[in-house]
Amino acid sequence: MIRRITQHKLVPAPSHEWLMLATIFLLMLLNFMQTGMVVFSAAPLMGELGVSPQEYSLVTAAYACVAVVTISKQRWLVERIGWKYYMLGSIFIFCIGCLVGYNCSTFNGFLTAYVIMGFGGASFMTGARLIINLFPPSPLRLSGIKAYAYGLTIGMAVSPFLAAHLFLDSSWHGLFLVLMFVSLLAAISGAFCLPGIPPENETRSQSHPFILMALAAGSFLMLYGFQHVKYDFFSNTMLVSVFILLGLTSLYYFLRSMVRHHENSPLLSMKSIFGSPLYRRGVLLFFVCYLIMGSNNYLIPQILSNGLGIGWGTIGNWYALGQGFAVVSLFLVMLVLPKKPHGKKFYVVGFLSLALYGFLMTRLTPNASLQSYIVPSLCAFMFFTVLVQGTVASKAFTELQHDETMFSHAQQVKNMLSQMSMALGISLATIGLQWRSTVHYSILNQHVASNDPIFMATLKQVANAYGPQVSSSFANNAAMGWISQHVKQNAVLLSGIDYFFLLMVVGLIGAIVMAKQKRLN
Repeated sequence: MIRRITQHKLVPAPSHEWLMLATIFLLMLLNFMQTGMVVFSAAPLMGELGVSPQEYSLVTAAYACVAVVTISKQRWLVERIGWKYYMLGSIFIFCIGCLVGYNCSTFNGFLTAYVIMGFGGASFMTGARLIINLFPPSPLRLSGIKAYAYGLTIGMAVSPFLAAHLFLDSSWHGLFLVLMFVSLLAAISGAFCLPGIPPENETRSQSHPFILMALAAGSFLMLYGFQHVKYDFFSNTMLVSVFILLGLTSLYYFLRSMVRHHENSPLLSMKSIFGSPLYRRGVLLFFVCYLIMGSNNYLIPQILSNGLGIGWGTIGNWYALGQGFAVVSLFLVMLVLPKKPHGKKFYVVGFLSLALYGFLMTRLTPNASLQSYIVPSLCAFMFFTVLVQGTVASKAFTELQHDETMFSHAQQVKNMLSQMSMALGISLATIGLQWRSTVHYSILNQHVASNDPIFMATLKQVANAYGPQVSSSFANNAAMGWISQHVKQNAVLLSGIDYFFLLMVVGLIGAIVMAKQKRLN
């Protein structure tokens, strides 16, 4: 019956083109709003749910595992039920997760909601990019890419602002209402323009439950191991090592199965897509970019809050403004790229922007202005993100665009790796922050002693400031607490400066490497 009432169309009708563009935009907006709001709200969410960072790490590991498995099955499902039912089903599952999250009040409820959202929402980014290829080769595809890119950048920009103000002015449950509203808009637009069930005679990829179980187990063990590196690496090295080793073994079995059975239309055509040199280099660049994004997204709120003592609402406002520069950067790139499509200049300028961001942030002081110093620095980082990732996205898939299946598999693998690299970036950033904060704190704490004249002078000055209101003993205790707090803040700030120095070095090395490449154009 469904086949009789659903008309399969490979390309959208002219009257539906704007709905296709709206669907692409809304899917990307929804994907990055969801990711941005939940990641930015991690610290207050832990407070609301009453869990430790170690317990909360299970949320990100479980979501990423579900996302990797769901993305791997995307093409397989589309070949059997069509784009319309696949996307509507994904949005329906995502909305169920939002409803569970809106009505939950415990950590287990939030974990369940986020995993359900992962089953539905993991398909949005890959789906939006592949829907663009439903347009025939024409300027319409460029319009689709613009809708895709603007949805991404606008979603990144509005997510910290919405998250901060929903927490301050309403309730964290409002996050799920906002996401549900946008998902319903995407469902309405997609229902009127996406293709139905494809013909049975089309070549279909094959899957096997054991192979899928290996991917699921490997992804979870790897991500969970990386998440626990930051808590148990030094105290329980063996357990963390076993997690990661088992994860690597399962993923190796999955990859080996994909390569060995490449002639039988496997779930993902690893051998074919990695046979493209452009794709191999592009995936490597994507991995580096997502690694940097994961670490930076984790560290910036920590440094602004714990290192500079800036309030949550203020961080949300100005961080959103810095992220919003990505929209301006994208507009500039869209003007230049069609006229001068050679990629080398974009890569070089992008990595130089990363080096500039690192250089500016290494000069942070406790009195640094958020508006006039930190926000312009964030703009440089967003310029790097748009230039490098946007350029590699337009170049890496060139050799695979002639084959719809290969292009789909290439996009799926790229987005699966992005989940891994983001988790790895967060883990490495956390380990580095703990390590460098401990080192700097021990050095700074050596000066908190009675034989240090600067410390004694500062203690006396702060105690005198408290003196008119309280007793002398309480004034001394309050002064000591004030100094201890500033020692902790400066330790976090100095560890952040170490990280930004590393980013500056990575940016310079990246610019040099890109400048010496001969095949980027």
